[in-house]
Amino acid sequence: MRSLRTLFAFAFAILPMLVGTQAMASPPNAANSTVDPCLRVCPGGDMNFHVVVRDALFNPVPASTVMIDFSNCAGVAFCPTLPGDPYTFVPPASILMTTNAAGVADFPIRAGGVCVGTINILADGVLLASRGAVSSPDQNGDLTVNAVDNGILAGKLGSSNPTGDFNCSGVVEAGDTGIELAHTGHSCQAVVPVQPRTWGTLKVIYR
Repeated sequence: MRSLRTLFAFAFAILPMLVGTQAMASPPNAANSTVDPCLRVCPGGDMNFHVVVRDALFNPVPASTVMIDFSNCAGVAFCPTLPGDPYTFVPPASILMTTNAAGVADFPIRAGGVCVGTINILADGVLLASRGAVSSPDQNGDLTVNAVDNGILAGKLGSSNPTGDFNCSGVVEAGDTGIELAHTGHSCQAVVPVQPRTWGTLKVIYR
């Protein structure tokens, strides 16, 4: 009888550990995860792209590796990562970040330039979503937001061009102009261009 009680006690002791291990092993579920509708970047790194990874039971998936693949966006140029950046740049054109305990990955991507092309967002290899464009206050991709970029955006006013739609309204409007002006002056000190001809070779141009 004592052996039986000991066995039950052991089973109840390790049950939480087994349940916790199973929960951690749950794969990401695309239908239950959340990905921002618009992918926006700024050389200043202050236009966060928000991703929440959840499993099939709507539980958050912590320590999940989220990847944003910019391979189809040659018009986007990245600032070299700094020690304090929470993400990693992986050549030729991917950004990686690990989710926190709540399954959240907020990407403060320091980059500029725009593109229309498929950008895939994956978590642990599972495709969560795809976005069809990248917008940035740095409209010409020189990693500095200035009057030139303001003028380029002004030419898109009233259109449905997604590269100038910062507030995800579906139209380039006054609200987008306000966002553009608020980011004027943002820049980074170096450029890592993502071009098809240079994929596989990381090129840094110091300004």
